[in-house]
Amino acid sequence: MKKLNCLLVLALVCAGLVFAQKPAETASDTRNNAITLDLLTLFKGFIASDSNTDTVFGCMAFAYERLILPHFSVGAEVDLYPGTLNNKSFMFFGFAAAARYYPLSTDMDKFFIGTLLGFNLLSTEGKIDVDNGDFTGMFAGLRSGYKLHLTDMFFIEPSISYTYSKTNFEYMGLIPHNFGWQASLRVGVSF
Repeated sequence: MKKLNCLLVLALVCAGLVFAQKPAETASDTRNNAITLDLLTLFKGFIASDSNTDTVFGCMAFAYERLILPHFSVGAEVDLYPGTLNNKSFMFFGFAAAARYYPLSTDMDKFFIGTLLGFNLLSTEGKIDVDNGDFTGMFAGLRSGYKLHLTDMFFIEPSISYTYSKTNFEYMGLIPHNFGWQASLRVGVSF
């Protein structure tokens, strides 16, 4: 899983360098859609993995965004954290609707503030057993960041967010999660 995640990150970086042909001023002239992958979430999985305790996590966070009006976009975000901890399989899954406001640009570019509203769950061994520490429920969050187009197509997006959700404090320090304050470094493609 680690090799696959490393290859994915390397492919995205190389693709950005290959297509870096147009100046950044034309970055979002006609681009109304974007998809992203969060690199810090990938690294979160690498850090949480430990071969000494049979712990492996493959954390991924994807997002889709569509410009619906000047300054405003809507989209969806998915967090998928499969893994094992002491030979027990874990799965954290989150799905959210997202909205953003870009005050400095009529396109999906530059500074933004946004909201999230979604559903998440934590399951152990394929079941959601509340007595075992698993949970399901809603979550809400706020995010602020800056979308910087490197080329006509590729961009990076550093941001910070705060997410309020149900948590499992028994596993909180052991498995990756997206609760509370979270930094993010997304790489993406506009189309």
